[in-house]
Amino acid sequence: MTDSRSRAGGSRATGHGRVGAGARKDSACSGAAGVVVLGTAGDNSNGSAGSFFEGVMTAGIPTDAADDAVQADIVSVGYGGPTGSTGTLSPGSETSLRATTSCCTGDYVRHQNDAAVISPVTSSSSSLDKNDATWIVRRGLADASCVSFESRNYPGDFLRHFDYRVYRQPMDGTAQFRADATFCPQAGKSGTGTSFASYNYPTRYLRHYDHGLYVASNGGANAFDSSTSWTADVSWAVAAPWAP
Repeated sequence: MTDSRSRAGGSRATGHGRVGAGARKDSACSGAAGVVVLGTAGDNSNGSAGSFFEGVMTAGIPTDAADDAVQADIVSVGYGGPTGSTGTLSPGSETSLRATTSCCTGDYVRHQNDAAVISPVTSSSSSLDKNDATWIVRRGLADASCVSFESRNYPGDFLRHFDYRVYRQPMDGTAQFRADATFCPQAGKSGTGTSFASYNYPTRYLRHYDHGLYVASNGGANAFDSSTSWTADVSWAVAAPWAP
């Protein structure tokens, strides 16, 4: 159930403490008749824009024991931890994306200072580098037939483009973010690997350029739209995660 999304709508959300590995519990009040306590995870804000994990309905205001029980269940299951599936584009799989351009076959997509970049990662790299270069595949936030990439070490943060540049940012629940964070896999444009078309700019693909990550077209006014090595730059090897 880690891919379904829940929002509190117009109701009040309380109890925003982070629980487990990136999870938290929110109590969304529904009036005098009772409440629904939602166990979610993601941006750790009071907007309840995270993945729905567990819930319980209570008669009246829930006791601390009920809240604690939801929290304990979330922690014990290990939401936000290793998923057990690796190296594929199946929802829930952990993966690392490796560049296939001849210059950069040892470089992987990672986040650095909130921006998405490529940089070398090896078995001797630091645990920080390995975690930054590991992503959890989710069903596309805007289209379940596509994918979104959730940060392994910043649960609730996703790769999304803004002004064609790609960043790691917390999911805010808006339709705009969902579209910007959704990428549709297809056969690699170079004849190898996988290319990822932007959901809301389908002629633009996830591309590395000068070590940065962009959604780029094959030719255009921007430097990162250069047609030189475009097919290779937009083709990625879906590899085993550096931080399973």
